[in-house]
Amino acid sequence: MLRTLISAGLLGTALLTPAVASAQSAAISSDDPSVRINVAGRQRMLSQRMTKAACLMAQDIDATAAYDQLTQAYELFTRTDVALRDGDPSMRLGPETHSDVISALQRVDPHWATYKIIAEKGIDEAYVEYADLAVMDETGLDVLKFMNIAVYKTARAWAEGSENLDLGLAITIDIAGRQRMLTQLAVKNVCLMREAEDPTVYADSLANAVELFDSSLLALQDGFGDIGVIAPPTTEISQTLREVSELWQPIRVVMDRAADGDPISDRELSSLARDTELLLQKMNEAVGLYAASTSAS
Repeated sequence: MLRTLISAGLLGTALLTPAVASAQSAAISSDDPSVRINVAGRQRMLSQRMTKAACLMAQDIDATAAYDQLTQAYELFTRTDVALRDGDPSMRLGPETHSDVISALQRVDPHWATYKIIAEKGIDEAYVEYADLAVMDETGLDVLKFMNIAVYKTARAWAEGSENLDLGLAITIDIAGRQRMLTQLAVKNVCLMREAEDPTVYADSLANAVELFDSSLLALQDGFGDIGVIAPPTTEISQTLREVSELWQPIRVVMDRAADGDPISDRELSSLARDTELLLQKMNEAVGLYAASTSAS
């Protein structure tokens, strides 16, 4: 069961403390494969972050902060989309050289083209009509689906040609990076189900996200060789994952309630969104530490 769950499926240094960002910048060389996997994986999170922010805006829950999140996530996704193909020295990325990765990234394009129209409208008007959210969510999930394939291909292609990054660590960075996306997907579903005609659709997706986050966190903490996830390679990563677990437990209580159909108030949703930002930051820190460990080893 655990194998099935995990197999399914920065904010770069912007989400890191200055000390951690500095340490990771020093440890990671230009166009390090681990950086590419990290940055590509971040696109999955951004795809769900934009819809989450738009939903909070539509329901007037911390609308100013949500607008900032939508704007920043849109800008970062757009910039990274180009960087993953053409390179960007500021992201430590050179041009992509693997044809199968390029093809996978191109398959994201038609879905992103539809998604970005709604995102841009929300940014321009500083408001999102609730009627637009269903389309935004559907196309955002399509972006996520094809971006997930691109990350999978990126991890394997770059690990195969790297002297410093073995496949086990590449897979582990992929799985750890996916945790960031799940934090945003889960809050998005809690938000969307409050106004949905059929909230069970979002409740089921929420329950699956919670279960996948749980099973993946366990695999990251202990290692899970059946799918290639390695145990934490450093004590710092191990400690960071323990901190992730501590932040996750009270968040999960609220998400489980929502998945079971209990009404979540405006105040609770606001608190949940803020608490999940801390979880996202800490999980992002863990991913960065995994990436830095490839050069430090």
